[in-house]
Amino acid sequence: MIDIENIAMKNNKETMFDTNAIRMQFRLLGHKGYGVTELRIFDPIPMVAYADNEDDAVRLVMEMAGKTIGIYVGVQPRPLVLFDKAPNCWRPASRRSQNCATDNDIEYITTIFFDIDVVSEERQAGHPASELELQQSLKAAELLCREDGLALSSTICCSGNGHYVLAPTVAISVDSLEVARQFKRFCQQKAQKIAGQVKKVRVDPVFNLSRVMRVIGSKNLKGQATPERPHRQAYFVTGPTPANSMSLHYMIRNTEVECCNGTEGQLQKAIRCDLQKIENCEFIQWCRQYPVLVTQPLWFGLITNLAHLEGGPEFIHQISALDKYRYDYADTARLIRRVIDMEYKPVYCRTLIETAMACPARERFCCSKIGRCHAKSPMYLTTLHPVYER
Repeated sequence: MIDIENIAMKNNKETMFDTNAIRMQFRLLGHKGYGVTELRIFDPIPMVAYADNEDDAVRLVMEMAGKTIGIYVGVQPRPLVLFDKAPNCWRPASRRSQNCATDNDIEYITTIFFDIDVVSEERQAGHPASELELQQSLKAAELLCREDGLALSSTICCSGNGHYVLAPTVAISVDSLEVARQFKRFCQQKAQKIAGQVKKVRVDPVFNLSRVMRVIGSKNLKGQATPERPHRQAYFVTGPTPANSMSLHYMIRNTEVECCNGTEGQLQKAIRCDLQKIENCEFIQWCRQYPVLVTQPLWFGLITNLAHLEGGPEFIHQISALDKYRYDYADTARLIRRVIDMEYKPVYCRTLIETAMACPARERFCCSKIGRCHAKSPMYLTTLHPVYER
């Protein structure tokens, strides 16, 4: 048997992992008996693993020590059917293999999760949070833990750059879309109650069922560290509370959601496509080759061209993660959801090459095929049918 704790001790200070905290987190999430645990990394290439026991889950985390800026775990258990996609081992995350869990895959809700982010110019510039900023996000976490249903059943964790609030619940079967909507609405209501009470923080508004969180006990190496803003290990702020709350279960199941009309509330279908074709796009190639030159407007343009496609969101994370200093999984997921919900149209190629899309004194993107390519936007290169000025 592999001595996991001994492996952890051999890691240097930069990659030291707290295996006890990792185990406590897995137990707190309560996946046993409801499915398997999904682990994810997004750099240097996206990879996924599924663990059906605690020892293998810890071992898989330790295998990535020092090899990535962040290791993440699925908050909710994943169905057993996904286990064979990466059984107790790491495999490249692939759209073709469909080996990463989606919202539609989730069968049970076992934990309520809130992600409280620090908002500052330094964080947006790609630096870790300061101690003062972490105190602000901790205040917001403490307020959230006092809310009905969360009091006495919540655990606060520090992600390294913000804080998490975890609250185990008696498992809720996701047997209809209504349950997913109730869960989302419950989380929104709790987040809205503390919104604005603490300056320079925000509660991540994306409450999707397949979301992931940082592994507690692992090192957060995201962002460019400075003496005042160092990389930190994610840790438990308060003692884990593994008791599953029955009151929280009923509060979620009794949450009222607004009546929807038209297509609202229905699962949005992604556009069928051949995503590999977009690799021939010079804009995509440029984003891969020069990630630090991709400005916010260009990044937005990239997302509008990929978010609506099958496999597009995963592809966005893959390209965005190439910029190790600015990439943030939660921020990227938030913008993807916004583009989808607001039904933004893809930014045209002619817009992508405009001078305004580049930072001053920086090389701007220029396409050699402009005016000769039949696709008006990169998105249309992925179509399964011939492109004629789409």
